[in-house]
Amino acid sequence: MWKKIFFILFFCAISSVSAKNPRILPCYVVKISDGDTFTCSLRNNKKVKVRLQEIDAPEKGQPFGKKAQHYLTKLIYKKNVKLHVSSYDRYQRMLATVYNSQGKNINLAMVNAGFAWAYQQYLKDPQYLQAQKYAQRKRLGLWQDPHPVYPHQWRKQKKQKIKKYDF
Repeated sequence: MWKKIFFILFFCAISSVSAKNPRILPCYVVKISDGDTFTCSLRNNKKVKVRLQEIDAPEKGQPFGKKAQHYLTKLIYKKNVKLHVSSYDRYQRMLATVYNSQGKNINLAMVNAGFAWAYQQYLKDPQYLQAQKYAQRKRLGLWQDPHPVYPHQWRKQKKQKIKKYDF
């Protein structure tokens, strides 16, 4: 019974954050996990994991994965940012558009510099596709690779290799 009540309350809490009216939270970035995920400390010192919404950066083991992580580090590590939280993903990470203290959209900056794709499956803002086209034309970041592999496809290929050798 208590599990059902908890689930209902949890679902209501998640549903209360919407893309139309994002919850804005200031935070201080304490860790960069990869090119689209980081951990920050909220004002109450609670640590939360954040996933940059509408973009998908290369994985760490993928070409340009480490460079994407380094670029995100350069942009926000040990800095105050504002999270415009729209929802949560299946891993309970906050999905947010992140802005630095000058109001720069960090998600868009990652795509514009060629260190992330516009995540077309979850895309709402056409600016991300425009930024991706710009980075492709200029051959920035991952677009230097003549055949870049989308992170979702790379993860899928990696899983298939593991299954192939699984006894």
